[in-house]
Amino acid sequence: MKDVADEVLVQRVAQSGDERAISELYDRYARLVYGAGMRYLGDRSLAEDLVQDVFTAVWRGAASFDPARASFATWVFHITRNRATDLIRRRRARVRTVGGDSPFEPGEGDPTGELSRRFDLASALSRLSPAHREVLTLAYFQGLSQSEISRRMGTPLGTVKSRTTAALRALRESMLTDEGG
Repeated sequence: MKDVADEVLVQRVAQSGDERAISELYDRYARLVYGAGMRYLGDRSLAEDLVQDVFTAVWRGAASFDPARASFATWVFHITRNRATDLIRRRRARVRTVGGDSPFEPGEGDPTGELSRRFDLASALSRLSPAHREVLTLAYFQGLSQSEISRRMGTPLGTVKSRTTAALRALRESMLTDEGG
């Protein structure tokens, strides 16, 4: 499942309720959704609720996903933004006094585009081969040097270097394809 495209996974969820497919999508995107929740909502509990709401929506609404309209990452980003807005409105309805400005105003969207770019990156990473995805994850998300990656993977340093170069090239091409050129 690791090397199956997001769009294929969501199609499996839509067609047969494939639990392994939704689990893989969760593994790929839950941290991004949680991070968005923390950023927009500023509360761990609400961020956890957001993750649950988003993936319940993905599960229930998988049949409505149209790959001709948007990538899966973009679709999940929109669900995340909409659910975060709903949670903010519910919180405001319950608490009439606000102790400060909300980090995310309903309708504001993603003004810097940072969250959208993170989802696009996750989508592009999911399309890489497992070896390429692993080397980039270890380098950029876990902060390991190429020597450390070599030791951890039990792979020669030269192979790690060439995989890193090839992985970055593939990632760049994938993201350019998503952007339309």
